[in-house]
Amino acid sequence: MSALTGVSPAAERQERARPPEPRRGRGTGAVLAAARAAVARRRLQTVIVGIVVLLSAATSVLGVGLLVASHGPFDDAFAEAQGAHVAATVSAEVPAGQLAATATATGVAAAAGPFDQVTAPITGMFGPPGLEFVIVGRGEQHGPVDRLTLTDGTWLTGPGQIVVTRRISGPRTRVGTTLTINGVSLRVVGVAASVTGTADGWVHPTQTDVLTGENTARQMLYRFTSPGADDAALRAALTTATSALPRGAVTGATTYVTIRLALNRSIAAIAPFVVAFAILGIVLSVLITVNVVNGAVVSGFRTIGILKTLGFTPGQVVAVYVAQVLVPALAGAALGVVLGALLAVPMLAQTDDAYGIPGDGAGVPLWVIGLVLAAAPLLVALAALGPALRAGRLAANQAISVGRAPRTGRGFRARRALTASALPRPVALGLGMPLARPSRALATVVALLLGAITLVFSSGLSASMIEVNTAFSRLDAVAVEVNVIVPDAFGNAPLPPPGPGGAPRAPIDPPDPADVAAAVAAMPGTAHSVLREDAEIRVAGISGEVRLFGYAGDASWAGHRLAAGRWYSGAGEVVLSSYTLRQTGLVLGDRVTLPGGRVVTVVGEVINGSDQYTMIGDESLVEQAFSARVEVGLTAGADSAAYTKALQAKYPEETSGVYVEDRAVSEESETFVIIQALIVMLTLLLSVVAALGVLNTVVLTTRERIHEIGVLKALGMTPRQTRIMVVTSMVGLGLLAGVIAVPLGVALHHAVIPVMGEGASTALPQSAMEVYGIGELVLLGGAGIVLAVLGALLPAGWAARTRVATALRAE
Repeated sequence: MSALTGVSPAAERQERARPPEPRRGRGTGAVLAAARAAVARRRLQTVIVGIVVLLSAATSVLGVGLLVASHGPFDDAFAEAQGAHVAATVSAEVPAGQLAATATATGVAAAAGPFDQVTAPITGMFGPPGLEFVIVGRGEQHGPVDRLTLTDGTWLTGPGQIVVTRRISGPRTRVGTTLTINGVSLRVVGVAASVTGTADGWVHPTQTDVLTGENTARQMLYRFTSPGADDAALRAALTTATSALPRGAVTGATTYVTIRLALNRSIAAIAPFVVAFAILGIVLSVLITVNVVNGAVVSGFRTIGILKTLGFTPGQVVAVYVAQVLVPALAGAALGVVLGALLAVPMLAQTDDAYGIPGDGAGVPLWVIGLVLAAAPLLVALAALGPALRAGRLAANQAISVGRAPRTGRGFRARRALTASALPRPVALGLGMPLARPSRALATVVALLLGAITLVFSSGLSASMIEVNTAFSRLDAVAVEVNVIVPDAFGNAPLPPPGPGGAPRAPIDPPDPADVAAAVAAMPGTAHSVLREDAEIRVAGISGEVRLFGYAGDASWAGHRLAAGRWYSGAGEVVLSSYTLRQTGLVLGDRVTLPGGRVVTVVGEVINGSDQYTMIGDESLVEQAFSARVEVGLTAGADSAAYTKALQAKYPEETSGVYVEDRAVSEESETFVIIQALIVMLTLLLSVVAALGVLNTVVLTTRERIHEIGVLKALGMTPRQTRIMVVTSMVGLGLLAGVIAVPLGVALHHAVIPVMGEGASTALPQSAMEVYGIGELVLLGGAGIVLAVLGALLPAGWAARTRVATALRAE
């Protein structure tokens, strides 16, 4: 050869030993063209990736948006207004100078006060009779702590004026109107807001004729250098700051943590389970993406070989496979964030104006939308990278020669044992199909597992919400309520509805609630009844008003569930709601002072869904009721609708002033309606995602084994048997996933429910945890099978309809 070419043997050997020059890759345009062709060719997988990313992005936006909304708006407003970490109520007997000295105590970053404070009723405004408000003497709108935001009018310029909160302002109380406090007339000059609700109104500090009376105190506002993240840490910091004051000088305190929890109570309760759903959705989307791309690589070995033959480098092959899932992922993420933001609107709407700070309205923050919009496609790309790298490493000749069919040796013995068993042949063949692709089968099991966990979790969550709603509403005990009207705040009798033609009717003479209670007790069908009178009162050491339920008789049957302690006994004891105890820092055994100097002991904690401070005790504690009602428990088998009609006939609404309500048909609270709707919606979304994962697996497996299916059809397998075989291929995986999902779903439920209770600042009934029965768990164990069958039905039908000739011609 060297003689013919004129090249020396040494030079020829050197030339042969020289490594070949690397082949130049194709251009970016060729890579994009190949990716577009793959997207068009694999339409089903493209749609699956797009839908999965859409749903996971929607749940992520919803979950993160609610989580942020449970703190973000308040934290922003709090920082802007330099809100008080703690608003302390101190005995009026403590000298102002001694209290002011606490501003320099250890740990105090800033302080405002002391301000003189009085708790007194206001004349000239509409509201429940006897309701008292906190009025503070304060000269400046802005200060080192608790800067007030004016929403109308101006700030105080001297005595004779008052600035009120929006709680007091209304149709009858606006700028320019006159209010009377402790016999002193004051003109409303402005409406303002305190982010932590330090008062209901402010007067000039020289207005000593207003800041007097029985319920006087001093107010001190603190910001701490290290406030801590919870209520206990803040109260400990307050104790340190006021350690120089006489023992018992601090009679009450409100922390910003309790205010934040109160304002975000509904969202904070919803956020934990939405976040759990979001995490499940994200993991599902990653798993399904890996399965889709891995399937595309396996079924596209020949395509990979052709691409490499045409000059595509390994990196460009990887880019083609990543790009073909990024296209639907980007589209799905864009639609998903919009859907998630829209779904969040009903829950975030309640944050509008919640803090008295003007804003742009409720909505998911833009940074959350941007984060999910970027993160969702990125996760998809990372999930696709592993299978894509596998495609890039394949040699061209290997890829072309291997084809897409699975190696026959995988699971051969197990499949042979199944076909030799007594199982029907289609069932045996179907159960053995996943064994040929163990890694794909594992990914499918995990996807089914997450879907089944979702069903187990959501089933328990929905049942728990029913139990909680029953505990809050007491529907199981009190079936009918008989409301008796009382005179309004001005002592006026209420007017009945107009008569025929709009003619006015004479005022109603309010009935005696005790007489109505006696008549109800004598009604056929009444098992229990008790008169309850409600009042709004101020309690020393509690910044907001307290709703007092006063029962005129035994009410232990009325469905109030005790979380701790015992039911009250006598006029010297009361029970408080869990929400009240957590918001005020009171504990069982504490003694509290009611209006008029009456002292009662807290002996029990009841579960109550109200976002108001609630106290339950004897009727004698109620000095002036603003409403009265008779709570009725019916005998077994009694029809609440018929009972209600009989009472309505006895007490016509138009003339009697008595209004009878069948609580069995009353509407659920808005929060519970939203929660139940969210549970159903998110469960459906994630079930669809899990079923799509199964659909993708079955499509890939069926296409790979289409030649084998053609042979079976040629040997006599009917379309019905083909459908059974394909569906059965997923049943075993679904059963395995369902069995594992039951304990995991129950554990997730038991972890999330207490967090929801903490978010709502209330104890929950034990029945909310004990919602799973043995029979229900057995049925939920089949959730994986249901999802598996649903996902396999479509490709099973396709396989059953495929002609023998078409199948045999396939690779």
